[in-house]
Amino acid sequence: MSQEKRRYERKPSKAHFQVLTSVSNVAYTVSLQNVSLGGAFVQAEQFPQKGETITFSVLDRYGLIVMKGQGEVVRVVALDRELGMGFAVEFTEELELAMMDFLIDGCEESVI
Repeated sequence: MSQEKRRYERKPSKAHFQVLTSVSNVAYTVSLQNVSLGGAFVQAEQFPQKGETITFSVLDRYGLIVMKGQGEVVRVVALDRELGMGFAVEFTEELELAMMDFLIDGCEESVI
């Protein structure tokens, strides 16, 4: 997902998602690198296929599910100096502002 295609500013996040993809029969927990109202970059060692629809759950600090959603994998990154390993997902429905605030809580500088 190139910067030119982004509609929303990316913000750093230390939040956790639980994702269910075709590469795993069970959901697994991943860390977010950054997030916007329309998508996120997820740090992961297991990669879904580009174009695949995944199901995700936003977890609070106790591991409880706060929200569920779906998105399409738009990029898979095997290794990148800045991003690390993971994948970019475009959400099926944009996040609400309150959920965005929850996901960026504790991270103050923006991602360019």
